[in-house]
Amino acid sequence: MLELVSTWVSSIPIQSISLISSISMATVACLMVGVSFRKLKKQNRQQAVINRRLHEDMASLSKSAIGMGQKVLDTERKLDDVLKKQFSILNSQPEHPSYDQASRLIAMGASESDLVNSCGFSHSEAELLLSLNCKRQVPSNSHKAVH
Repeated sequence: MLELVSTWVSSIPIQSISLISSISMATVACLMVGVSFRKLKKQNRQQAVINRRLHEDMASLSKSAIGMGQKVLDTERKLDDVLKKQFSILNSQPEHPSYDQASRLIAMGASESDLVNSCGFSHSEAELLLSLNCKRQVPSNSHKAVH
C-alpha cells in the first residue's frame, strides 16, 4: 500500500502538491482567524457589560456624593442660623445681675444698698433676696440648735 501511495504521490506534479498544501494552510489560517474572532467578540461583549456596570456604579456614586454635599450645605446653613439666633439672643438680653455674687455678698453680711450698688439690683429685688436668704438661714440655725 505504501508503494501505491508513493506512486500516486510521484505521479502528482510538485506544483499541485504546493497548491494543495497552500490551500490547506490557508484553510487552517482561516479557521484560526474565525476562532480568534469569536473569542474577541465574546471578550468585547463581556467588556461592554463590565463597562456598563462601572458606568452605572459611577453615576450612583456621583448622585450620592452630590446628595451628601447638599446635606452638608443644609446643615451648615442651619448651624449658621442657630448661631446667629444665639448671638442675637445673647446680645438682646440686658445684663442680668449675678445672683451667685449676691448670695456670696449676703452671706458676708451685705445690706440692701450694697446689693443695689454691687450687683445692679433694684431696691425691691435686693430686699427680696435678703428676705429669702434670711428665711433660709432661720430654719438651718434652728435645726442646728435642736441637735
